[in-house]
Amino acid sequence: MTNELNTTSGTLPIRGLNIASFLMATGEVTLVKVERTTDHIAYFHFQPKEKAESLVAVYWADQAPSIQPRKLFGAQRDLKDLIFSGVAKK
Repeated sequence: MTNELNTTSGTLPIRGLNIASFLMATGEVTLVKVERTTDHIAYFHFQPKEKAESLVAVYWADQAPSIQPRKLFGAQRDLKDLIFSGVAKK
């Protein structure tokens, strides 16, 4: 655990739970790691980085593809489970 985020891994780190849930629910990117800093901030790392960046861009532009609510909330639940279980995915 460090106080700084490792950004050299070729993944896209995401801090926001909502965006991370959206990325997982699309099925177009893969969660490869959950990194925690010493201040207890969780970053979700997604690959491929370029696809994740593209999805984040359409998310913020309000042009995101439709997601089934069950998939979105299931992804959110899974991410919360990873955070609160104290087990980081590596």
